[in-house]
Amino acid sequence: MTNEDVIKMVGAKVDQGVIMTAVRNSESKFDISSDGLIALSKAGVPSELIDLMIQRASGHAQAGNPPAQPAAPASTAAVSNDNRQSPSEVLLLDGSRTVSMRYITPQVRTAARAFGLGGMATYSVLSGSSAATRIQNSRPSFLVSVPEQAQPESYVTIANFAVRRNDTREVLIGGGYMSYSSGITRDRVVPCSAEKIPDQSRAQKGFILYKVTPKRDLKPGEYAVILYTGEMAQMVSAWFSGSGNSYFDFGVDP
Repeated sequence: MTNEDVIKMVGAKVDQGVIMTAVRNSESKFDISSDGLIALSKAGVPSELIDLMIQRASGHAQAGNPPAQPAAPASTAAVSNDNRQSPSEVLLLDGSRTVSMRYITPQVRTAARAFGLGGMATYSVLSGSSAATRIQNSRPSFLVSVPEQAQPESYVTIANFAVRRNDTREVLIGGGYMSYSSGITRDRVVPCSAEKIPDQSRAQKGFILYKVTPKRDLKPGEYAVILYTGEMAQMVSAWFSGSGNSYFDFGVDP
């Protein structure tokens, strides 16, 4: 079994539990190089499945293991087989509903402002005018795995995105005229509180679970939880295939 076989099955919407059983019980020649992992992520292969492919390629998950259970319902979909939350996923806590969020890597756009008189600006751009994940809750919370060496405020941000007429959403991440500064523009950052949850039994080794909540009600619009995985690549590279930061987009409806 190869990467292409897995991508074909995912594209055909074969049940994830069936695919994982096939991965465990087949001879495999998986490409787990950086290019191979990036291709898997771009093809929409779930992170739990990529993790299993890495284990098989490394010889840690031997054929003949018990078959994987069918995919869990939304309330537990972000919990791995050993009941621990994957750092590459964020749980959206929407009242009594819990939603597993998957990360995406945005495109980057650089443009001159005011015909160059206003300097240069760099934007993170998400395709589509709206996120697939929609809520009506103006004060949701998010369960995030934060590297134990990092402060949550330096790793997690929630940002409000502007919707453009070219069917994209974007946020300013850097710019300047005489000098250049980086970071999401402050008027797009949502102030949040980060609370270390009492029960850390589902945290992966090297991570701490935090409940992140906006300090004020969110207005209707487009948002994303942003993890600074690019800046902390050495700590999280085993969980994230991209080299940049990771965006978990959602929208708030009226």
